[in-house]
Amino acid sequence: MLHSITAPSTHITKHSPTHSTTPLITMVTMQDQHTCTQVSPAALTCMGHPHRIPATISHHLYFQQVRPSPPLNSEERIRQRSWYKKCRKTEEGNYYRQPPRRNKNNKTNNNSVNISVNGDIHHQNNMANTPTAASTTENGAELEVERKFFQQMSNIPEPKVKEVEPRSASLIMAPPDFDQSEFEMSTVHVELQLSEKGRDKYRTVYSGPFQEITLKNLKPATEYSLRACSRFEELKGSMTEPVVFKTLCCVPDQPQHPKLANKTKNSLLLKWNAACENGSKISTYSLEYDKGLNNGEFYEVYSGLVKQHRVNYLQAGTKYTFRLAAINSIGKSLFSELTSYCTSGTVPPQPDPPTIATSQINSLNLSWLKRQSDETFTLQMEDETTGHGFLVVYNGPNCSYKVPNLQRNTDYRFRLSAKNEEGPSKWSEIVTYQTLPGPPGIPSKVQVKGKIHAHHFKVTWDPPKDTGGTKVFNYHVEMDDGEGFRNIYNGAELECSCDGLIPGGTYNVHVACSGPGGKSDFSDSISVTTPAVIPGQSQPPKLQGKPKATSLHLRWGPPVTDGGSPITEYIVQMVSPDNTTREVYKGRDTDCVVAGLLPGRPYLFQVKCSNKIGAGPWSESCEVVSGPGVPDAPKCPTVNWKSPHCIQLSWEKPVNNGATITDYRLEWQQKTNLDFTQLYVGPQRKYEIKNLLPATNYSFKVSAINSAGAGPFSSVCRCQTQPSSPAAVVHCKVQTTATDALLKWEEPHNNGSEILSYNIDTGDKQLINITDATEYRLEHLSPDTVYRIRIQAVNAIGPGAFSFAIKVITKSLPPAPPSLECVSAAPNSLKLKWGDGRNPDLIQYQLEINRDDKHFQTVYYGSAHAYKVNRLSELTSYDFRIFAINDAGCGEYSNLYKFSTTKAPPPPLRAPKVSEITVNSCQVEWQGCKSMGADSVIYQLQILCITRGEHEYKSVYRGTETSFSIQNLTPKCDYQIRVSAIRICADGLPDVPGSYSSGNLFSTLAPEPVKPVESRPPSMMKLAKPKALTDQQISLLLLIGFGVLAIVVTWLTQYILSGEG
Repeated sequence: MLHSITAPSTHITKHSPTHSTTPLITMVTMQDQHTCTQVSPAALTCMGHPHRIPATISHHLYFQQVRPSPPLNSEERIRQRSWYKKCRKTEEGNYYRQPPRRNKNNKTNNNSVNISVNGDIHHQNNMANTPTAASTTENGAELEVERKFFQQMSNIPEPKVKEVEPRSASLIMAPPDFDQSEFEMSTVHVELQLSEKGRDKYRTVYSGPFQEITLKNLKPATEYSLRACSRFEELKGSMTEPVVFKTLCCVPDQPQHPKLANKTKNSLLLKWNAACENGSKISTYSLEYDKGLNNGEFYEVYSGLVKQHRVNYLQAGTKYTFRLAAINSIGKSLFSELTSYCTSGTVPPQPDPPTIATSQINSLNLSWLKRQSDETFTLQMEDETTGHGFLVVYNGPNCSYKVPNLQRNTDYRFRLSAKNEEGPSKWSEIVTYQTLPGPPGIPSKVQVKGKIHAHHFKVTWDPPKDTGGTKVFNYHVEMDDGEGFRNIYNGAELECSCDGLIPGGTYNVHVACSGPGGKSDFSDSISVTTPAVIPGQSQPPKLQGKPKATSLHLRWGPPVTDGGSPITEYIVQMVSPDNTTREVYKGRDTDCVVAGLLPGRPYLFQVKCSNKIGAGPWSESCEVVSGPGVPDAPKCPTVNWKSPHCIQLSWEKPVNNGATITDYRLEWQQKTNLDFTQLYVGPQRKYEIKNLLPATNYSFKVSAINSAGAGPFSSVCRCQTQPSSPAAVVHCKVQTTATDALLKWEEPHNNGSEILSYNIDTGDKQLINITDATEYRLEHLSPDTVYRIRIQAVNAIGPGAFSFAIKVITKSLPPAPPSLECVSAAPNSLKLKWGDGRNPDLIQYQLEINRDDKHFQTVYYGSAHAYKVNRLSELTSYDFRIFAINDAGCGEYSNLYKFSTTKAPPPPLRAPKVSEITVNSCQVEWQGCKSMGADSVIYQLQILCITRGEHEYKSVYRGTETSFSIQNLTPKCDYQIRVSAIRICADGLPDVPGSYSSGNLFSTLAPEPVKPVESRPPSMMKLAKPKALTDQQISLLLLIGFGVLAIVVTWLTQYILSGEG
C-alpha cells in the first residue's frame, strides 16, 4: 500500500537528551498535573503492568537530567498497570491472567515498596495499606519486560529512499525488530521528520503505520535530511541517524507575465522578471503573441536570454495578447498567464458642448453625448468672479454631472473634452449657463476707516459680491462693548462712526445686509482697541561695576508715568566716538550688558521706554569710557621682492586701544593645505625672508601685542616669488643597444618659467641642444663602451643645474654564426654539431632546416652545441643554417650546409626454426621480409658451436632462400643459429645489412652404440639406454593418441544412443 503525504508547515520541538547515562522520564498524573515524578525507565515496572506505560503519563513523557524525586506509592502503580496490556499479546486462553490478589483483611507481614531515583527497589515494613511480597516479585518481572520494550522500540532501521523525483520522493519504513511472541506490532507507529540542508529544524511530515511513503511538494534540486523514530501513543523511541537525499532538477517554474515598459503606434516594449531555475540554469526565454487575431493561436516572436524585447511592425490601435515561457536543459516551463496590451492609436474628435438639464440656486445639471471613440470626459468650468480661469470639475466616463457649490444668480462658462488611451481631444465650444437668484450674500468684513482715536473711530465695509439677483437696500451694523451686540446703524451707506468710546477699550463690530430676497448673515467681527497715551521720559542709565575693554553693564529705572498702558519694552541707544548711533538693547529688563565695544573709547548712552501705543522721549545721556584692550589688526603687509629666493615684508602701526604696542607677531603659510606657523616676533615693523623657492605662492599675516594681549591678525597677504632657472633633472631612464642609447627623463620643476630646451653633455666639447622633448636617442656610439651623460634644462631665465652624471654602457655586437658539421647520419635522423663545446657567455643558438625548398623552420633553440634532427626521410638531402643570439641581439645567418640521410636497413627477422635434427645435420627455416623498393633482399645464416666454446659466428649460408639444410655437424653438441637480412642496393651503393635475429639453441643427436661381436658373460652385459624421442616423434604419438581416443568416444556415444532406442 502506497501512502502519499504532504510535508506540513508545523514544527516538532525536539528535547535534547541530557548527559546522564540513565535518562529520567517525567510523569504527570491526571489527578494532579502540578506534581511531577521522575523515575528511570528501569523503574517503570513498579508502576503497573510490565508491558505498558500508564496512559496518564504518556502525554508528558520527555527526558530530563537526574534529580531527586519522591517515590511512587502502590496505588499509582496499580492505576498505571493497565497501560502495558495494550502492547503485549495475551496468553493462551480467552483472558489475560491478572496477578493473584491478597486478602484485604490480612495486614500482617506487609512490606511497602519505594522506588529510588536510580530505579532501585527498597522494602519497608508498614502495617497499613501495603502490597504483599508476591506483588514485589511481580514488579521485578515487569521491570525486565518494560526495559526490553524500550530497547526494541529504539531499534528501528533507517528510512530507505526508494525513488527520488524533482518534487517527490518514495521511501520505505521497516518496523523495529519486535519479539512477536510478546508485543503486538499493530499498536506501534512510526514518526518521520524532514529538514532542508542548512537548517537544523526538523518538521514532522508523517505519523502512522509502517508502510511505503511518498513525500510530495518538495523543492527541486534541494538536499533534504530524513530521520525517523518508532512511536507508541505519546511515547517515542530514539531517532535514527539522518538519511540525506537530493531531489532532481526539473523545468523552470511558470514565469510571471511580461509587463509593458513602453509603446508606440507600431511597437510594444515588454519586460519580465527571471523565473525560478529549479537546479538548471535558464538558457532561453520564449515570447509568443497572437498577432492581434485573438483566435487562441500563438506565434513565437522572441527567443533569447535577455529579459526584455521590443515587438515591432505592429498595427496602430490594436490589442495584442502575449505569453512567456522559460527553457533550461531539462525542458520548457508552463506558459505565463495571458496578458494583453494595445498599441497607440488616435485621439477622439472635438465633442459637442455640454447642454444644461436643470438650473438651481447653487448647482447646474449638465449632460453630453458619448461617441464610440470616447472613453472618459473632462468637464471644465470658469468662474469669472474668481479670475482663476477654467478649472476641472469632473473627470470620468459618465455622460452627465451635477456641478455643486455654485453662487446664486451667477454666470458660469463650461467646455468639454473627450479622452481615450491616445490622449484628449480638442475642447468643445464654450457655453455659458446662469444659476437662479437668491438672498444676498454676506457683506465683506468691517474695516476701520481712518485713524482710531481714543474716544471714537469710523468703520467701513464693501457690499456683498452676490446680491441675490437684486439690489441691496439696507445695512445693519452692531457693536459689542463687552455686554453683547447692540445696533448702532441702519442705512444704505457703506460706512458709519462709532462714538462715545473709552480709551484703551476693545470693541467688536460686524455688519449684515438685506434685500427683497431676505436678510443675509452677519459678517465676521472686527476687534478694535482704542489707543492709550505714550509713556513719559525714562531715567538716565547708570554704570554698574568697572567697565571692561569690550563690554560694560548699565542699569536704569522705570519712567514716572506709563501713559495708561503697561511698559512693553526698553530701548538703549549708544553713540560711538565717531558719532554713529546704534541700538544696543531692546527688551523688558531694566539692565543690560553692552558688548562689542572698542577698548579705551568714550561712549554716550540713552534709554527710552515703550508701551503698546508707542515709545516715549529719550532720557538724558550718560558718558562711559571703556577699559583698555588688545591692539587692532594691522593693515595688510606690503611685499618688496629682492630676488627669486628673498623678499622683505613691512607693515604699519595699528591703533593700540589704550595700551602701548610692545611686539609684532608674523606668521606664514608655505602651502595652502598647511596651517600658519610663526615666523617672527619682535618690535620691528619689517622682516626679510630668505631661502624661498622661486615662483612659489606664500601667505603672510601679522598681529600686534600690548599689555592686554595679542590683537587680531591682519588680512592675509598672498604673494609669489620671482621665477628662476629650472631645477635639475632627477629621474632619467636609459635603454641601450650596441651603437645607440635612448634617454628618457621627467620634466623638472620649471621654477615659474616654461622650459624651452634641454642641453645634453656626453663628454664632448659641444653640448647637444633639443627643444620641447623629454627623450633623445644618442647614435653612432661605440659597442661595449662606458659614457657619462648629464642633462640640463633651460628656460627664459637661463640654464638650470646639470643633473647627476648618468653612467651608460653600450652593449656588445651580436656574435658571429658558428660552422655546422654532421656528426652521424641515419636513415631518419642527422646529428649536427657546432662550436667548440664551451659557452661561457651563455650564447643562444637557433638551428633552422629547409625541408621543402620553400622556407626554413626552426628545429632547435638553446645554448647546447649539438642537436639530433629526427623525423627525416631516408636518403634525402636537407639544407641547414644557424645563427647566434646574445644580449646584443641576433647575429647573422651562417652559410647553407647540406647533409643527407642514409638508406634504411632491412627490418630484424624472427629467430629461425630448427627441424629434422640428426646426428650431424638439421633443417633451418625462417620468415622472410619484403623487398625494399627497387632493392632486393638476401639472407645470411650464421651458426655458433657452444660446446666447443666458440665466440664468433660462422656464416653457413648467404642467398635469397628462407630455408637451409646444415650438414657436417658434430654429434651431441649444442649449437646456436641466427639470421639477418641484407639490402642489395640497385643503384650501386654498398649493401646495407640489417640486424641479426635472436639466437635459437639446439643440440645434435648422439650416435647409436655399435654391438660387440664376441659374446660376454651375462654378468658383464649392460642394458642399453632407450633412445630419446625427438620433438617430431612426440608430436606424432600425441596426434595418434588423440585420434584413437576420439574414435572410442564416438563409438561409445553411438552405442549408448542405440541402446536407449
